[in-house]
Amino acid sequence: MSIRPLSVTGGASRRFAADHDLLDLFADIMAARAADRHARGQRRADAPSRSDADRLSLSLGAYASALEQYRLPVPPVIRDELRLRRGLPS
Repeated sequence: MSIRPLSVTGGASRRFAADHDLLDLFADIMAARAADRHARGQRRADAPSRSDADRLSLSLGAYASALEQYRLPVPPVIRDELRLRRGLPS
């Protein structure tokens, strides 16, 4: 009786690509949140008004789209924040 290894290379490589994509997008969200928090803390006239908030909104949208593309659920916190930010005037 011989033992054959299971073929997992295709599934594993797809899973790795999904994890890598999602980690990159989540890192973008975290950086955009930090920039938005920093911009909101500034009360100077030369501070960017909406660019950091727009960047965060775009990052959240890209992350949610990627999750849906990989058929993964969008966490309620991300979904709700995205809905709120889309509803805010630019």
